[in-house]
Amino acid sequence: MNLAFFSEFYAKSPVTFILSFLVLLATGIAQLNKKVFFACILHPLSVIRDRQYYRIFTADLVNADWLHLMLNEFMLYVFCSDLEETLRKSGSTGSLQFLTIYLVSLLFASAIVIARHFRDFKYSTTGTSGSIMGCMFGFMVLDPNYIVLNFSEGGGIKNIYGGLIYIVLLIFYQKRKGSDLVNHEFHFYGAIGGVLTTLALHPGILHGVRG
Repeated sequence: MNLAFFSEFYAKSPVTFILSFLVLLATGIAQLNKKVFFACILHPLSVIRDRQYYRIFTADLVNADWLHLMLNEFMLYVFCSDLEETLRKSGSTGSLQFLTIYLVSLLFASAIVIARHFRDFKYSTTGTSGSIMGCMFGFMVLDPNYIVLNFSEGGGIKNIYGGLIYIVLLIFYQKRKGSDLVNHEFHFYGAIGGVLTTLALHPGILHGVRG
C-alpha cells in the first residue's frame, strides 16, 4: 500500500476512509491497554445503570482482537466503500446517506441488545461488524447484482451473496477464537437496521425503482 492507494480510497469514499482510520486507531489503543478496552465495549448493564451511553459508539470502534480488526477493515474497504461510492454517484448526499445507514444500523442493534440484556452482568459485545452488516445488507437491497469482488477465475461475487459470506467468516472467526464478544445477535439486528434505513432512503426499491 502506498500514498496513491490511500488517496484513491479517500477520494471515492471519504466517510468510510475516516471510519477505517478511527477503527484502526481505537482498536490499536484498546488492544495495547486492556483497561481502555473493557471501558469501551458495549456492556448493557453499565449503559443503563451507570449511564455510560458513550459505549454504544466506542464499542463500534473497538474490535475484539487483531484478527477481528483485520476482517472488519477488509469489509469496510471492500463493501462499505463501494456502497458509499455508489450512493455518491447517485446524488450529492451520497456520503451522508451512507453515514446514516451505518449509524442507524449501529443504533438499532445497540438499542435492541441493551433492552434485552441490561440485567445481564455477563453480557458484553464489541466490534464494527454490526454496522458493517447493516451496510452490506442495505447495499444488497439497493443493488443485489453489484459485483463487489472480482476474481480472474470463477467470476465475481455479487452483493446478494456478500452478507452470507461475511456471516460465514464471522462464524469461522468465533469458533477459532472462542470469543463471546463477537455476537451474532448484534449482527442480525444491525442487518435489519441497515435494510430498513436503505428502504426509508430509497422507497422506490419496493417498486423496483432505484432513486
